[in-house]
Amino acid sequence: MAYGKALLQPICGPTIDSALLLFGSQIYNSLSPHSPQSPVNPPTNPAIRPPRSRVRTFSSIQENVDYRYLWTGNLFANCAQWLQFVTIGWLALDISGSALHSILTVAVRALPVLILGPWGGVLADRYDRRKMVMVVQLVMVASAVVFGIMVALDKVDTIWHVYGYMLISGIGFAFVQPLRQALVANTVPKDDLGNALALNAMAVTSMRLVGAGISGVLIETVDFQWNLFVEAGLYAGMIVLLIPMKMPFREESKRRRTSVVEDFKEGMGFIVTNANLLRLMLMNFVRTGIFMPLLLFLPAYTQEALGSGAGVSTAMVVVMGAGGLTATIVISSFGFFTKKGLVTLISLVSGSSVILILGLSQWIWLSISIMLIMGFFQTHFIVANQTLIQTLVPDSLRGRVTSVWHYESGLIPLFAALTGGVGLLVGIDIAMAIGGGTALAVSMLFLIRFASIRSLD
Repeated sequence: MAYGKALLQPICGPTIDSALLLFGSQIYNSLSPHSPQSPVNPPTNPAIRPPRSRVRTFSSIQENVDYRYLWTGNLFANCAQWLQFVTIGWLALDISGSALHSILTVAVRALPVLILGPWGGVLADRYDRRKMVMVVQLVMVASAVVFGIMVALDKVDTIWHVYGYMLISGIGFAFVQPLRQALVANTVPKDDLGNALALNAMAVTSMRLVGAGISGVLIETVDFQWNLFVEAGLYAGMIVLLIPMKMPFREESKRRRTSVVEDFKEGMGFIVTNANLLRLMLMNFVRTGIFMPLLLFLPAYTQEALGSGAGVSTAMVVVMGAGGLTATIVISSFGFFTKKGLVTLISLVSGSSVILILGLSQWIWLSISIMLIMGFFQTHFIVANQTLIQTLVPDSLRGRVTSVWHYESGLIPLFAALTGGVGLLVGIDIAMAIGGGTALAVSMLFLIRFASIRSLD
């Protein structure tokens, strides 16, 4: 137990009063009905936490067993999502022969977020978040198994079957993403939040490596249905891991229960009246519009601009994951190199510059290597942006605010269709360069004008 360990640590030079405070705090916690094991009122006093070393990469996992369950479950779920991401893009290309369908079938997964995302956030603030995640993951297991059987029996003979599967998957995605994000703050104390979110991003980036790698191997060696069966098994793994998990840092709302519409209005009102929160959301909107569709274009980009196939596009995804993984290790071990607000602005400018260069590149080695930089800066942006938002929002509104952050991903199909349409006219690489240049101009404007964000930490 963390508090027992604190008393066993050698006391190097504290005052007698400090030692008595530690001893008295331990006795009080052991006798209190709301002891550290109780989920009702978890202790947050950093004075009685065990001393930490300078490098604390995995401290949130080591010190919080419930976050350990959640983080491991997120490894499974993120691996499944990245495996699906690569698989469906190539399955659509194989069935239709169209690069546009390859992009849009993956992008359509984000479409239900536009309708269901905010209401999922309302439900996340009203009901048990852990149980809701388990139910949604069960639906995703069933849909992956059924679609895998259809592929195995050669029943997927039209591209619209692929769109249908991704639409069902997108409905689950609309609910589960803000739920899983909100659960992070419910399983660690506030002073561990930055480290926990960095490790959460590590789960995403590391599984980009594993999921994309598994997908590429299975596509080349067996057939598409095995990707879907593995995806279902990974979702099932998260369900099992959430069974023993508790939410010791969930704060029960003391406000009177109102209608879902009033709850929705309250969440939106909180965002629009908080200037810094609104600016952080706007910055994430730019990232969503320019950075996120990038992966959708990789099959078409590698085929048209680089004259290559699945091996190169998979390598680009894997290298981007390596850059993101490097960023999460740096952040979780040493923190950010400057104030978090400034990190978000610098990362947005840097990532936009990378996409501009990528769109102009005609060399495989440059396109692959520059994805490392892309992954590094995008992960810095995500972790810093999310940490600031989760710190600014009370737990009673966490689900609604988080769902708005993820709501912007529902616009990915629109951005993908826009860039894909331009790509049909001038080429997908030039379309990417145009998008990167536009994002760079907007990001530079943010860097100059958002003084309050630059000073935010």
